[in-house]
Parts: sequence; structure tokens; C-alpha cells
Amino acid sequence: MADVSKDERTESRLNESGVQKPKKANTFLFLGVGSFIGILAVVAGIFLFAPGLAPGLISEEGAGGGQGHIYSMDPFLVNLAAPDQVRYLKVWNATATTERKPDEEYQQRLSQLRDSILTVLSTKRYQDIFNSEGKKKLKEEIIARLNPLVKHFQVKAVYFTEFVVQ
Repeated sequence: MADVSKDERTESRLNESGVQKPKKANTFLFLGVGSFIGILAVVAGIFLFAPGLAPGLISEEGAGGGQGHIYSMDPFLVNLAAPDQVRYLKVWNATATTERKPDEEYQQRLSQLRDSILTVLSTKRYQDIFNSEGKKKLKEEIIARLNPLVKHFQVKAVYFTEFVVQ
């Protein structure tokens, strides 16, 4: 009787051509699909019910007034204000504004904006900008210098995309 049940089990695993069915592959496929659906459910739950857990993915500005246009500038290369040592600062920056699309005023005043940034950068010493607090103050100073120069929009943020002191 034990032999009969063993033969029946063997026959049930054979397909029409007489080749044994891969039972483990079906199990792994089932587990893989189940895991994928589970991970998808967790990610969807985070986005829907706890957006604060994913701060970099959802912007607060996007929910409210929206992000303004971001202008990239050519790099700045300046001598730092160090009387005893020659140091250079090379900065690539971008400015975020309140407008949603490009404004002609930016292109018209680009020389004035760059001059103002160069003036601010060249007054800095290495000690003023070497840490994150110094960079934050530098950004605030640049914003304060740029906003009086423009009329149709306001600069709301400055981003340093590269910052090299030598």
C-alpha cells in the first residue's frame, strides 16, 4: 500500500511528456511574488500614512506654493582674503527663485548678480567658510546681496553644487 501511494505521487509530478515538474521553482516564484507585493505594500503605506519618514522624497514646498525656478551659474574662482597665505575658492552654485519659469530679468542682470557674488566671495577668509555654519552664513549673505538687484522675482535659496578651497 505504501508503494501505491508513492507511485501516485510520482505520477502527479510528471507532466504530459513524462518529465518531472519543477516543484521548487514554483515555490520560489510564489515566495518572490509574495515578497514583492509585501514590500510594495510597506512603501505605499509609508508614503500614504507617514510621509515624514521619507523626508527627502516629498518636498514641503511641492505641497504648498511649489518650487520656483533654479538658475545655474558658471563657476566662480576667487582669491580668499588671507593676507599671510594665498588661497583660492572655486564655487559652482545655483540660485532658486520665487518664479516658476525663467524670467528675462535674470539674463539681463546676470552680470550684476555675478559681480555681487564675486564681491561677497572675495571678502571671505578660509576661517569664515571652512565649516557648514560658515557656508550657511555665506549663502544668507549672497541672498541678501542678490535680492535688491532684481524686481520681478526674489532669490529664496542658494545651493553650492561644488565648493573647493585650495
